Amino acid sequence: MPFNLFRGGKLAPVHLPKHVALTDHLDKATSWPAVPAKGWEFAVPQDEMSVLGNDQYGCCAEAGAYGLAQIQSNNSNASDPIVPTTEEVLALYTAVTGFNRNDPSTDQGTVLTDLLTYWQKTGFEVTHRSGRKGVSQIVGWASLDISSFALLRWAGYTFGGNYLGIQCPQQCEDDTSNWNFAPGLPIAGGHCIDQVGEGSLGGRMRSWGLFIPASAGFMGAYIDEGYIVVSKDWLNAQSVSPTGLDLDGLVNAMKAA
Repeated sequence: MPFNLFRGGKLAPVHLPKHVALTDHLDKATSWPAVPAKGWEFAVPQDEMSVLGNDQYGCCAEAGAYGLAQIQSNNSNASDPIVPTTEEVLALYTAVTGFNRNDPSTDQGTVLTDLLTYWQKTGFEVTHRSGRKGVSQIVGWASLDISSFALLRWAGYTFGGNYLGIQCPQQCEDDTSNWNFAPGLPIAGGHCIDQVGEGSLGGRMRSWGLFIPASAGFMGAYIDEGYIVVSKDWLNAQSVSPTGLDLDGLVNAMKAA
């Protein structure tokens, strides 16, 4: 069953030989943080969000990367945060996959680990609210144990959001008010979304320029891959020293991957 109003674009997960897992760098006795009164899902006003071309093209992976960078920048650099543009997203889609908007046959979607590798090694251009240009480049990325809802919450809180891939039910497009759907729904295709916080009102997923509530049942049924991206600037700006997280070991493993 195809997407209609919006698009997906996430291709099947590809695990790399030197894949770094976040759980390898966690003390197994880690205490998950208390749910904050206000989570990262509120970091960007809804009217500043955009679909970023993912209604016309299968660029969800690139839109997700820019969306996560935007959310992080609103907290770590509140004086001049990132404001993504559709042109930037499509330029990244071209750089990662060879997409050409004049050739529909090249609009084939993205492997998330290809995008993450490019983000780490090369980075991508961003525009700040003031108009100045910059580059978003991460120290590295690590996979998440997507079977653990507690870990997903903790990781999203600690790193300013999670970069997730789902097998997206058609129902998600038909109803964007609340993704609390049960397992077993018809799948429209692969899709990349951001998990952007766990505040007192519950978590939110950033997709198609919207912040959408999602239940644990939905996440357990439809997420098929998940990652955190690590930026020292983000951690320093938040003054985060996560209990039980071997940050130095994690960063060194990412650089060696």
